[in-house]
Amino acid sequence: MATKYSDSILKSTDQWTDLDDIIQICNGKKLEIIEDIKRLENMGFLESRTFKKMILYKKHERHQNHEQFVFMMETFLSHQKIELESIKTIPSIILSDGSQFGFSKKGLELLEHIQEEIDRVSMMIVRVDYHDKIGALTHSIAQQRIKKLQNHVNRIMKMMLDSYKDIHSNVALQEYFKNHTT
Repeated sequence: MATKYSDSILKSTDQWTDLDDIIQICNGKKLEIIEDIKRLENMGFLESRTFKKMILYKKHERHQNHEQFVFMMETFLSHQKIELESIKTIPSIILSDGSQFGFSKKGLELLEHIQEEIDRVSMMIVRVDYHDKIGALTHSIAQQRIKKLQNHVNRIMKMMLDSYKDIHSNVALQEYFKNHTT
């Protein structure tokens, strides 16, 4: 699952559905649902249109064209810059109280944010692979996109491991992402 409400949003948008109905179906925090809708639209999973004063959303099944893919990658890179800035402001993600180690509050929030980003990229990898298999994308284009997406995830992981080099942080990071990868 890419974000908290992604599955519910995608299940509820087989047909044109207005924002209020999606929020009601998802039964969660309105701002978080709207944020997830915007992310899914940015990634090409949803399309929107305005009808009277309502915004309607529908699941987008077609593959991304080159410009849409480039825009999505630019968005991923801008998120990566924000993560890098967060890393710079959080000197340690681990708290130590004697023999027990755990994540600090800010460290855990950073990890959760990065995990959401990795989940979004993973969703895109699955989607591009699907479009490759059904012939909607040529194999070479699909493989290039998958490689770019995998490189993005690898850069995020390298950035984290390079920033928190102490043994406890490094082991904790590897365990966290191992246990939270979908």
